[in-house]
Amino acid sequence: MKKKIFIVLIIVLLMIGVFFLGRQVGLNTQQNNTQIVTTEEKVSTQSIKKTLTSSGTVASKETEKLELSTTKYFEAVCVEVDDTISKGDKILKYTDGTYLKASKDCVIISMKLPETETKATSSNYVEVSYLDKLNISLSISENELASVKVGQEVEISLTADDSKTYTGKITKIDSVGTYSNSGTTFEATVEFKNDGNVKLGMSVSCTIIIKEEKDAICVPINAVATNSNGEKYVVKVDSDGTTEEVVVETGISDENYVQITSGLTTDDIVQIETEITKDANTSSNKNSNNMFGERGGQMPGVSGDMPSGGFGERPSGDSNKRGSSQNSAKGSQNSSKE
Repeated sequence: MKKKIFIVLIIVLLMIGVFFLGRQVGLNTQQNNTQIVTTEEKVSTQSIKKTLTSSGTVASKETEKLELSTTKYFEAVCVEVDDTISKGDKILKYTDGTYLKASKDCVIISMKLPETETKATSSNYVEVSYLDKLNISLSISENELASVKVGQEVEISLTADDSKTYTGKITKIDSVGTYSNSGTTFEATVEFKNDGNVKLGMSVSCTIIIKEEKDAICVPINAVATNSNGEKYVVKVDSDGTTEEVVVETGISDENYVQITSGLTTDDIVQIETEITKDANTSSNKNSNNMFGERGGQMPGVSGDMPSGGFGERPSGDSNKRGSSQNSAKGSQNSSKE
């Protein structure tokens, strides 16, 4: 009996050993399949925008119930519900040969008509939604509400054809929000003109331009990190090829670049470290958790100032510090200068 117990213990220990050995081999293989590639980029000037993104559906700005003549006798209807008609098209006919016509492009929403060859009453109507000016309702989180104003421009693209874009403006922001478990949201109304290609109910993606800086000094987002004192910095390449950490102040950012408000000029060159995965032939930045946070798949988000945001905003936050090898290299350079 003791012999059997001993054999079982030996088997269990062997299994545990094999498990941890395999795990360590896997980690070593993963580490050996990556390498750090260092590149340099000159500081540039460009236009940069801080934006919020959201989505919605297209609706008509104006819906009207057209009144029928109460002095004429109704003869026949010329359209059906859900028809799209153009300005001047016939909607219904009276017995005297005259017509009720569309004053502009519209969609027939509903109808309440009298009996044939009878006069209409005030309860009869043809309801239409006009197509010249359109609305989109967007949900804005309470965290982003302070950044959204009436009159702000909105870039609109159709989900079905994102190559076609429109420009709208925010015309209204609700004063009372709607609460849910994920937080309170406020409805913002965006108005834009139809070129004749947009249909009611189409889905769209909207980008709200919160702030724009033209001719801003910019560096790639990946070039900026945070040191142990909580200061943002870049690795600047000097004219003699040596490098130094330079503390910078940042402004707004987009998907790829961040504005530098102090610390660099357009003559400077900054260093960027990228982690390359050899076997997958793909790359990921060494500072993937930098000051702008993890960069993952979007619900479409925002580009913006350093403080982190909420709904629709590109994540931001402190970055991981650069590797100790870089700091060691800097230290050796400073020693050589002395």
